[in-house]
Amino acid sequence: MAELGRIEGGVETPMRDGVVLRGDLWRPPSPAPAVVFRTPYGRRQISSDTLHPQHCLAGGFAALVQDTRGRFESDGEWRPVMWEQEAEDAYDTVEWAAAQPWCDGNVFLAGTSYLGIVAWLGAALRPPHLRGIAPAMTTGAAADVRDTGGALRLDHLVGWLAYMAADWLGRLGPDADPALVAKVAALIHDPERAMRRLPLAAMPELDLPGFPIRVGDLLDGRVRALPDWDHAAVEVPVLSVTGWYDVYATATVRGHLEMRRLRPDLRHELIVGPWAHTGALTHLQGEVNFGVAASAAAARLPARHLEFFRRCLDGPDGPAPVRYFLMGADEWRGAERWPPPGAARHALHLAGPAVAGGPPGRLSAEPGSAEPDGYVHEPAAPVPSRGGRVLHLGRLVPGPLDLSRTAERTDVLLYLGDVLGEDTDVIGAVRLKLSFATDAADADVMARLVDRLPDGRLLPVCEGVARLSHRDGPDTPVPKGEPVALEIDLGYTAQRFAAGHRIGLLLSSSNFPHFDRNQGDGGPAAAAGPGTPSAQSVHYGTSVLLLGDGAGP
Repeated sequence: MAELGRIEGGVETPMRDGVVLRGDLWRPPSPAPAVVFRTPYGRRQISSDTLHPQHCLAGGFAALVQDTRGRFESDGEWRPVMWEQEAEDAYDTVEWAAAQPWCDGNVFLAGTSYLGIVAWLGAALRPPHLRGIAPAMTTGAAADVRDTGGALRLDHLVGWLAYMAADWLGRLGPDADPALVAKVAALIHDPERAMRRLPLAAMPELDLPGFPIRVGDLLDGRVRALPDWDHAAVEVPVLSVTGWYDVYATATVRGHLEMRRLRPDLRHELIVGPWAHTGALTHLQGEVNFGVAASAAAARLPARHLEFFRRCLDGPDGPAPVRYFLMGADEWRGAERWPPPGAARHALHLAGPAVAGGPPGRLSAEPGSAEPDGYVHEPAAPVPSRGGRVLHLGRLVPGPLDLSRTAERTDVLLYLGDVLGEDTDVIGAVRLKLSFATDAADADVMARLVDRLPDGRLLPVCEGVARLSHRDGPDTPVPKGEPVALEIDLGYTAQRFAAGHRIGLLLSSSNFPHFDRNQGDGGPAAAAGPGTPSAQSVHYGTSVLLLGDGAGP
């Protein structure tokens, strides 16, 4: 039986400044293309179902899984935010790997979330031997600001900091201060308690002497939680992977579209499943079983990565470059581009009366002309986050979870279309044009497209948020009591609303702790104190939900 290959631990890679990074090498018997994974989370803990090093080895590729600078067995100084350094280290690792006797001179970068962001950063520096990248579930600073509409992904931020703080303390071993260990353990056990404290920048649970980053530095922008890169500088094919419930779904799809626009001469591919931002990409998401074909394993996701890498080397011919999962129909589909040519568009106008927590308003083919409807937003009692595009580092659960109890709250408005007489597919961008007013100095609008099932459940499909003071850039004035025109981007989806179902829209002014609470005072979120109740209102006539709206804004 032929030798498949072997694994070598502690392989040393020197960087341009002399720092040595270490990784594990999975190498075939003869020189082969190499796939590089660079991770701050421990090279022996690669858990994403997108692609593992063993998949690479079984497919005839070498794989180098490397601890990033200052992490685990790699030398150098670790800083939680060091994007310029990560870009240079990725470049140096690619070029070092290409020169090794086990590599044939062709190198790829791959990985999910942080690993995928590092792949983008490295590619933007144009390593000569890089042939393609496969970043999954990624975003950049500018893209995330656009997706969050000016709000803060509070649970995401605090959850990541708590995870890194626990890792930092664990690496201190017996030298760790027991009081700090207890503080971080309490934060991980009950993160919402910490996130309810005001002002956010003074969160005592993350006041950890010696920890190299403070929550206030991230909240007020002194430290960049996310990098940006120049897509135009990426001169290799890109395979983008995400899920409809991924917190970075919109940014990942937009990155694919941007590469298609900038470099149409290269083959850029996109795969979107019904998954959330988790390692296990299974067919079970939230409370829905999408069928066994929906899992990454059944969809042959690792094999599709390797096939993409081979196309980068041997030629661009292959199957349709876009592969997406149509939820509701629960089937995979292929397309030449996203959104698929010929996808239907729908315009549903908001119409009243809509009673907060009571009878819903209507989604109609004709503009509504009723008097405005509204609700009172109480910052001290926000709408709790449930399902959808959230991260699971804290205590939140992503995916399609029933929101019918949320719709019963007196600070939530629900709009429903007619009972559908036939299956209706929404494939593409989802946008909401909304005329909205508040009597506070600032307010948020959380918009969620939902599928109303015959049994009364409301399952989230996609979502968007807008902070009024950021609708035209930071510090945009908010006229108290006067309607302002908002365009809320709910991202992209592929959802079949089955016959007998109803298309729905949920509106609120909070989604906590996924997003920070808007206290309504118009000041910086990091420094805001307790707010007061504010009256919000939805105005009809120009408020319309646009489904399958081309490539989106």
